[in-house]
Amino acid sequence: MGGLPVMSPMNLEQIYSRLWDCLAAAVREDKHPFKVMQAATIGLDGSPNVRTILLRSASETDNLLTFHTDLRSPKVAELSREPRIALVGVDTVRNLQVRVSGETRILRDGQVRADAWWSSPDHGLLAYRTRLPPGTPISHAEDALDKTHDAPGPDEGFKHFCVVELRPARLDWLDLSATDRSCRALYVRQNDAWVSSWIAP
Repeated sequence: MGGLPVMSPMNLEQIYSRLWDCLAAAVREDKHPFKVMQAATIGLDGSPNVRTILLRSASETDNLLTFHTDLRSPKVAELSREPRIALVGVDTVRNLQVRVSGETRILRDGQVRADAWWSSPDHGLLAYRTRLPPGTPISHAEDALDKTHDAPGPDEGFKHFCVVELRPARLDWLDLSATDRSCRALYVRQNDAWVSSWIAP
C-alpha cells in the first residue's frame, strides 16, 4: 500500500548529535528557536530567578556554551555566589525542548571577552551603554540612557560587558513531535564522558 514512509525513531547517540547540531545552528541563525533561551539562577535571597539570554557560542568538542551579559546585572552577582545555572529552549513549531544545566565562569577580562565585544553588532551593545545598572528603578524609560547627544565611542559600554561560559553537566532532550510517540533523552556528564539514558516524557 502507498503512503508516507514511517520514520525510524532516533537512538540516543543520534539524539545527542542532533541536540548539539540544534545549539550550533542557534548560534548561526538569528531566527532559530533555541537562539533565545531562558536562564534560571539562584537569587541572592535564595529564590529562583529566570530571564532571557541569547546563545552566543556552542561547542560540543569543548563542552561549552556562552552568552553575554552586563557585569552590573543581578545574574552576575548570583552566579558569582552560586555558579550553577539551568537553561531551557523551546521549539514550538517542531515541539522540541532542550534543557541544559551546569556550572558557569564569568569572563570579566581577557581576549575572549574582547573578541566577543568587537565581533558583536553595534545594536547588540546598546544595553551596555546605559548609565544605570539593569533593574534600577526609574521614573521614565529614557532615564536609563545617556542624555548627551554625543555619539558613543566604539568601546563605550565595554567596561560593563562580560562573557558567561557554561560547561554543561546535564542535557535533556524532549521530542513531542510525533502524535503517537514522544521521547525524552537524558545525558549526564561523568568525568569527560556522557552517560545517556531514556527517561519518561
